[in-house]
Amino acid sequence: MVRPGEHVTILTYSRMRYHVMQAAKTLVNKGYDPEVIDIRSLKPFDLYTIGNSVKKTHRVLIVEECMRTGGIGASLIAAITENFNDYLDAPIMCLSSQDVPTPYAGTLEEVTVVQPAQIVTAVEQLCQ
Repeated sequence: MVRPGEHVTILTYSRMRYHVMQAAKTLVNKGYDPEVIDIRSLKPFDLYTIGNSVKKTHRVLIVEECMRTGGIGASLIAAITENFNDYLDAPIMCLSSQDVPTPYAGTLEEVTVVQPAQIVTAVEQLCQ
């Protein structure tokens, strides 16, 4: 667990941890209390830590740099739904990169990869 919180569980890993932590600062200033978990082990998932967080926050946002199709987020959604569905108060949201090859140009990469502002917007939607 990177940051304890009460309102929403944000699951992330690798480079997106940095984007999530930037978004967390903004979310705290807006009155949200996100719990951030860095999923260091992608196989197997740490369902104990994830489950305890879901039971506490009742909302899940997955943030990944992978493309949506075939990404880790899909496997996380399946695992959470199978094991903790009764604890969810909202559908699981997943922010993933666009289903296109990541471009080399930095300005184009920003358009295809999840950015902190998108994370803030997703949390606001989940917590309504």
